[in-house]
Amino acid sequence: MLQREELEAVAQPFFDRVAAPLQEALSKAGLTAEQVDQVELIGGGIRVPKVTEILEEALQRKDLGVHLNGDEAMCFGSAFIASNSSSSFKVKQVFLTQHPLYDVYLKISPVDEKDALTEDEQRAEGLEEEDIIKYYQNMKLFNTSDYLGKSKGLTMNYNKNMRIQLYKMLNGDSSEDQDLELLDTFTLEDVKDQFEAELSQL
Repeated sequence: MLQREELEAVAQPFFDRVAAPLQEALSKAGLTAEQVDQVELIGGGIRVPKVTEILEEALQRKDLGVHLNGDEAMCFGSAFIASNSSSSFKVKQVFLTQHPLYDVYLKISPVDEKDALTEDEQRAEGLEEEDIIKYYQNMKLFNTSDYLGKSKGLTMNYNKNMRIQLYKMLNGDSSEDQDLELLDTFTLEDVKDQFEAELSQL
């Protein structure tokens, strides 16, 4: 028969990971364990005494709540969130708000810098003010006050191949290059040809 001490020794690498999500959650919330008023445990892992012991030590408290059916809570919660995120299921809306961890900054530029005519150059070519294209555009796309899953629409006048770059803002509202960390880059090509093809079908 396998003794508890033997099981805990074998499973120690897993036990070493138990407190990490807790510490991460406290860090993201800007809280200490002492500032948490109440704790409710869910999930099957809480049946393991060693897990409860680790959580009690990490939270510096003994009154960990187990008022809910931990297995059902996890299953129902996951099912509702998944169904709310899909258009294939229609269930009662269960609201879950999660904010981004950082602001997202957007930079739009032409793939070929030679395509980037200045506004004065475009005026010299006879373009009207409403037809002038701003080839370089920078803007904050998402704030930490937004919620995950929120969509935003952008309207722009652009007739060249464009590069779209998304950045993580590291220092508040600062958009200086040293305060931005590149997240991803997208390239849209044949913009003008595709636009004209769409117009020809109207």
